Amino acid sequence: MTQIQTLINQLPATQKEVMHLRDIEGYSYQEIADLLQIDIGQVKVTLSRARKKIREQFTQLEAYGSHTD
Repeated sequence: MTQIQTLINQLPATQKEVMHLRDIEGYSYQEIADLLQIDIGQVKVTLSRARKKIREQFTQLEAYGSHTD
């Protein structure tokens, strides 16, 4: 399993689901909102938070891996 997939699997369930539907399956924001029965604004916020968390954690992993102590 890749590092990114491991990080995605650690997300809260809703964040993981929204990220999968948008970034892997290619659903539109409206389609995700309809599927999950949540507001389209909440879909965007949830996706933004999920992406931010993945980005931060990946950056930490990369920084940790680049140390040559």
